[in-house]
Amino acid sequence: MGKEKKESMNESALGSTFEISLRILLMLNELSTSALDEQQIRAIDFISVYAADFGLLDENLHGYSNYRFSEYPARKQMVVSALKDLVLDGYAHLYPTSTGYRYSITETGKTVCGKLTSSYAEEYIIAVQSVISRFANADAEAMLLAISRVTIQSLEKVGHE
Repeated sequence: MGKEKKESMNESALGSTFEISLRILLMLNELSTSALDEQQIRAIDFISVYAADFGLLDENLHGYSNYRFSEYPARKQMVVSALKDLVLDGYAHLYPTSTGYRYSITETGKTVCGKLTSSYAEEYIIAVQSVISRFANADAEAMLLAISRVTIQSLEKVGHE
């Protein structure tokens, strides 16, 4: 990734657009035969990070903060910015369709993914695979319903503690 990306990573990688960009690249690489829209990308990423809450894995990649479900709406702009950066930097393709834009990984993006070999990257890929298995064809509507259901359950649980 470019010099400006490395500098922004040093400032604050966790919870940043840069971090989301890397996860999106891993996701697009894993789903390289598909082109996904922003809503699908955002939902797959969120469910993957909190896969245990959705009954898909044993642990959440980002833990169990009481505020984790408020992250979904807050991430919208960060995902949009991350996708824009990935396209401008040549790591992702942008495809206009009659229903909006779709994204897929480029060869340059695949090269970057080949260098992402941490245990976190491996766990994230497993989580993405679990989400895709559960939500056939990355069904955005089904994923959004699941996010809403789990969020409501979490709020009800907190309300009764």
